[in-house]
Amino acid sequence: MELRHLEYFLMVSKELHFTKAAENLGISQPTLSHQIKMLEKEVGYSLFNRVGKRIELTRVGEIVQREALNIQASIQSMSSQITAFSKVEMGELKIAVLPGEITDLVSTLCIQFNQLYPSIKVLIETTDQVEKAVLENQADFGIGFQLDQYDMLQVTKLYEEEFYLISSQQKEEQKVSFSSVLDSPLILFPNSHQCRKLLNKTSATFGKKLEPIIETSSIKSILNLVRNDVGLSVVSRTLYEFYDTEDLFFQRIEKPALTRGVYLVMKKNCFINYAAREYIKLLVREIEKLHFHTEKEAMQSLSNFVL
Repeated sequence: MELRHLEYFLMVSKELHFTKAAENLGISQPTLSHQIKMLEKEVGYSLFNRVGKRIELTRVGEIVQREALNIQASIQSMSSQITAFSKVEMGELKIAVLPGEITDLVSTLCIQFNQLYPSIKVLIETTDQVEKAVLENQADFGIGFQLDQYDMLQVTKLYEEEFYLISSQQKEEQKVSFSSVLDSPLILFPNSHQCRKLLNKTSATFGKKLEPIIETSSIKSILNLVRNDVGLSVVSRTLYEFYDTEDLFFQRIEKPALTRGVYLVMKKNCFINYAAREYIKLLVREIEKLHFHTEKEAMQSLSNFVL
């Protein structure tokens, strides 16, 4: 039994006139009569009593009409719910992120997102297994660094970011060597932080171990300590740009330069809901506004896949 047959039947049962029903449906009267006969054949009973030009529903026709109306209402309800979901009138957005500054980035953008879409619930999962969260449908998408490639995942490089040495005093030199950073009184994130892991790995190549004077997982505390001239810190450009740092000064680190890629991961061939698409659009606009180093092909690929 096809939905089209039920649609035709309901129109005839409403008009009780084949010609008028056919006009409303935009089909010919013979075509409509043929479709109704096909439905009657499938049901096994006549649906209409034909008395000259006048028709009326049979008892079976009344049963089919009642159930067909229920089916029609269910389809309309389903369509309304899907439309509401796609327009963020209901539902939630789930994002998986690595611990650290990416969590700060995602959380900060949530302020703008909530202002645009106050009815959507946003869930941010901080995890070291971003790819797993996406693969197991625990997240609509994930953001992290140097994500592993899986056949079922679409991994796109959002931007390449560098790290700054920040202080409360302006320096004459715009750049500073990493060896000089090692000799500075540092206020750093703890060892579990992604930024700290990169610093530890780089310092090991110099045969040294980082010995910060203060460790804290709070970026606001780090900025306040630097602001009060307690010491210096190394932060990603992401954090530097997304927090109030106008009264602080930065130097780019070289020899070696500290950089890393930031990636977005989604499942291939998977429906990307409206909320996820709009959040990613907001993220891309913010990246472009801050003039982060992006790869044109990667961003075009992301645009084709999601936007």
